[in-house]
Amino acid sequence: MERPVKTLTFPKSVWFIVCDELCERFNYFGLRTILVLYLTSVLNYTDDESTMIYHGFIFLSYLMPLFGSILADSYWGQFKTIIRLSIVYALGNIILTGASMANSFTLDSQRLFAIIGLICIALGTGGIKPCVVTFGGDQFQLPEQQDQLTQFFGRFITAIYIGSLISMFLAPELRKSTQCFSRDTCFPLAFGLLSLLMITAIAVFILGRNLYVKRKPENHVIFKTFGCIFYGVRKNIVSSSSNEAHWLDIAGNKYSKTEVSDTKAALEVLYTYIAYPVFWALYEQQGSRWTLQATLMNGKLDGISWEIKPDQMQTVHPLLALLLILSFDRFLRPVLAKFGIRRPIQKLVSGTTMAALAFLLTAVLQYKIFGDSTVIPTTEGQLVVYNGFDCNARILSSSLKFVGNNDIDPLGFAKFKYTPNSDESIVNIKLKLNKSCDAYVNYNNLDTNVIVSRGKSISYFLTSNSENKEVKLRRIDHYDDFIKPKNGHPSLRIIIGDDIEKNGSLALVLSRKNHLSYNISSFTNENFIQVAFGNYNLVHDEGRISSNINLMPATIYTLVIRRNDNDSQGLESKLYATDEGNYLHILWQTPQYLCMILADVMFIATSIEFMYTQAPPRIKSFMSACYLMTHSIGNLVVVVVSALSFRKQEHEYLFFSGLMLADTLLLAYLSYNYKYKAFEQRLNDNNDDQDDVDNVVTNQSELQLDGK
Repeated sequence: MERPVKTLTFPKSVWFIVCDELCERFNYFGLRTILVLYLTSVLNYTDDESTMIYHGFIFLSYLMPLFGSILADSYWGQFKTIIRLSIVYALGNIILTGASMANSFTLDSQRLFAIIGLICIALGTGGIKPCVVTFGGDQFQLPEQQDQLTQFFGRFITAIYIGSLISMFLAPELRKSTQCFSRDTCFPLAFGLLSLLMITAIAVFILGRNLYVKRKPENHVIFKTFGCIFYGVRKNIVSSSSNEAHWLDIAGNKYSKTEVSDTKAALEVLYTYIAYPVFWALYEQQGSRWTLQATLMNGKLDGISWEIKPDQMQTVHPLLALLLILSFDRFLRPVLAKFGIRRPIQKLVSGTTMAALAFLLTAVLQYKIFGDSTVIPTTEGQLVVYNGFDCNARILSSSLKFVGNNDIDPLGFAKFKYTPNSDESIVNIKLKLNKSCDAYVNYNNLDTNVIVSRGKSISYFLTSNSENKEVKLRRIDHYDDFIKPKNGHPSLRIIIGDDIEKNGSLALVLSRKNHLSYNISSFTNENFIQVAFGNYNLVHDEGRISSNINLMPATIYTLVIRRNDNDSQGLESKLYATDEGNYLHILWQTPQYLCMILADVMFIATSIEFMYTQAPPRIKSFMSACYLMTHSIGNLVVVVVSALSFRKQEHEYLFFSGLMLADTLLLAYLSYNYKYKAFEQRLNDNNDDQDDVDNVVTNQSELQLDGK
């Protein structure tokens, strides 16, 4: 006889779990949103170092679920594991907040405390990750409450998006809109609010302790699973032949039928996990590489005084993803069905394809930001002459090819081309100044030689000696550098007349940050150095010489400073820009975010439900941990690629896009012959200290889930 059908209500206990997840995700995503800028702007790490620390933190966060699942499934149980590791989590938030406030500490000390705080946060958030969602799933009886379980997953993910949406908008506002501890930012305020939300998460979760269904840990269940695998491998190696249908069936003489069956089911799911890490490698770079890309873009909105912060652009993701999740059944699912995308594996493949497209768009945008760079043919050399006088200069040469006019305006420059016969050639030129500069010696007859190198550009500066006012053409020591820094910062060199003293009284001061300045003496040998972009003032003896020296990202600049006897300050300057980048609006990142959001909705929600429904009930936390470890490995991939340091950032983005396409083919291959399974999960009457869950494998035949 069939069992009588019972009407099971939606468990009230899961609302405490959902609220706990909302507060914890508020903390986690808010921290991640501002972390990379905290590392670069306060702790002074480079872009590559910050990227490696950021993804190293996430790597540890998603490695710890393995240990959290062992504690939950074999020792403490899920409830105690969540409580205890959440306390470690909150402690890490407090340490990180304290490190951001320790302005009187040395930079090394601040870095040390920040790293300790991040490690504690990673231990806490990673340890509870595999437990929270499976603990919520344990509140349902399967298969009777399968539809309600699906509703729970939807509400659980919605809570994640709501928490992340609010924190990813609010955290950048708090760190940027307020000043504290002698900085023009206030990271302690942002970190402090996130710490408060984590403490709230712990309190909310404890409030529901009397309503939860708590499954007692099965002694060493995970170790038995590993033992079953290793025993099967060893026996198959030792045995010359085996008549078993599956290579793990040989472990049946040592392990129970249930343990062998669960291990086989787990391995079939784990095979598909091989293709997951590359997706996470792309997904997680929204908080690192994409945020650093946004720092090179214009966030101002016309008509209002507010601007979009670089780390705030990430808010687009949870906002649109939340709308797509809420409208999934009504709009997105029918659209996918029209294209034949119905089964879970098809959605996963579609998600990875959209991720590859997102990074292709990212590479295109990066190329547009950086613009074109000067490329000098290997058979040709370039000569650039800067005029440091307040009168026109004319260059005469029968060998040089003039790019434009051979007359150079006051404080102007001219380019010339030459095809040398060897790696370096000497070319004779003549220079004449007009009569307005007749106070200088040999102003109308300077006969000199210049050097031209194959495939390179050499600059010369037309100036005079301070003693006898003799006109001379001085070579700049370094070759012209047309290679833009990978981080997109402007490159600046300063050329100063020989009659100007180079001392500490001459400096470039960033107008919006009074404490940030560059002493002219630091531009030794007139070489290019990286500087922060923005609007500068040129100051001499605390008097302003020039204002509105505007340096834009991904641009190469030359600042010429000359003495001007007719000016009250005695100095004047002119800024030249070559190989200019494009200061695009930050909203141009929207297309790549839209593609990644579609990838998120199709991949993450599907993969989580696929993991939970296909995992044997006895080791759900372990399977969840393995799923999260793919996230960890994905971040390790980013760390390794960042360490390789591609010369151009767009090449790195193209590499990830190609890697994702190859991984998509691998995912399709691994999943083609996968057979779906159904497990039965029974709940007994609820008692705080009793084993409330009875799990039975009911069917392992192929099952069409129709997109669930």
